Amino acid sequence: MKYSGAEMKIVVMACLFFPWFASAAQALSPESTAALNFNKCYISQIMSGKEPLSDYTALKPYVTRETISKLKAMDKLDPNEYDVPDIDMFIKAQGYQNDWKNVAVVGSDYDAACIQVYIAYGEKKDHIVIDCMVKEDNTWKLQSVAARDFN
Repeated sequence: MKYSGAEMKIVVMACLFFPWFASAAQALSPESTAALNFNKCYISQIMSGKEPLSDYTALKPYVTRETISKLKAMDKLDPNEYDVPDIDMFIKAQGYQNDWKNVAVVGSDYDAACIQVYIAYGEKKDHIVIDCMVKEDNTWKLQSVAARDFN
């Protein structure tokens, strides 16, 4: 098939704009965007040597009031008396890999309690958590996190 000059320009323009249209079609939902923003911010804080789990002011824009209240109560528990988790509540791991700065949404699911957003860490996306997102004061916030895989 032979194209005229004008037709060739249309084909070239379509090829140039197709990636833009494809990415626009794959735009994240508001709850997925909120989960992604939280996880990127959270892991960057951990990687820079900070302890964001107990920085309640920094968590407030991303995490529900109820969850922050439960985190505060858990912080007051004596680990010698109570079974306090030894993993980070938001990344569901004791540590992190250097490539975890790569954070991506890999899926979502809806249920009666919340919208579950699947967040993958690392270039291979081999560490995945499930963020339970709910609306609080018209803003999507994190209510809880579950590990996708259990050891």
